[in-house]
Amino acid sequence: MMRRRLMGILIALAALLAACGGDSPEPQGGDPAVLTGFDALPKEIATVEMTITPTAVLIVAETVDVAQPTATPAPPRPTATLTPYAGIFMGEPTSESGEGGPADIPTLVPYVFDAAPGGSAISGGGVVPPSSGGSGACSVPVAPAFANAYNTNPSVPQRLGCPITGGMAIELVTQPFERGEMYWRSTRQIYALAHNGQFWQLADSWEEGMPSDDPAFAAPSGLIQPVRGFGLAWRSNQPVRDALGWGLLHETPFGSTWQDFERGAMFTGSGGRVYAIYTAEGQHSGPLAP
Repeated sequence: MMRRRLMGILIALAALLAACGGDSPEPQGGDPAVLTGFDALPKEIATVEMTITPTAVLIVAETVDVAQPTATPAPPRPTATLTPYAGIFMGEPTSESGEGGPADIPTLVPYVFDAAPGGSAISGGGVVPPSSGGSGACSVPVAPAFANAYNTNPSVPQRLGCPITGGMAIELVTQPFERGEMYWRSTRQIYALAHNGQFWQLADSWEEGMPSDDPAFAAPSGLIQPVRGFGLAWRSNQPVRDALGWGLLHETPFGSTWQDFERGAMFTGSGGRVYAIYTAEGQHSGPLAP
């Protein structure tokens, strides 16, 4: 009995192992194989053809203009030029008559600044307007020291116009040069008169403590380099230096008569000689007969 039960178990075990096998039993005869499980699903072979030239891909992007704008040239800049400026040199408000009142301060007529190197030189260049009349038509009379020279030289009243102040007694300092003279007035103005008729009005910018002369300017034998105010004005302005030349004698003070006119002035030089200066022209007349 026991043997019969053991045989039954062995037969069942063998059947179970046969069912779990992965291989299908080979069919007998010429029938095709029968697929089971996943392999039983229908299948089809697909053929993929590869092309030699790949398909072009169109890429669309935003177009950016990289062109640089054309630079606009800056407008041309004007060339700077020196321009003479008209003005009035007031000088130092010094009374020359000793009275000290406002009427004693001289009235100065306009003149033209020279923009050339040196700066303080004054030259003419303006056009002289017509005369406002002779001595008989002027409200202020011509001083007796100048009446003869003013009335006997027709060009003098035409170029000076009428007096604007009365004649006044002043102190001047003078120095003779090879080709002219220099005059200094207490209003710290220097007047340079060349024998050829040229005239310059210069500011006296020399101060105490400054060198009185310049060793670089060695005067020839028998001649003198001007010093102090005359020397600084002379050295700083080559046109004046060239026109006047070297000094002949040292500076000397003297008493003078002065009168301002519409377009210049008249004054007496050393020895009573009369001069007329035309500030708007940069010219002078003189010496004239007293």
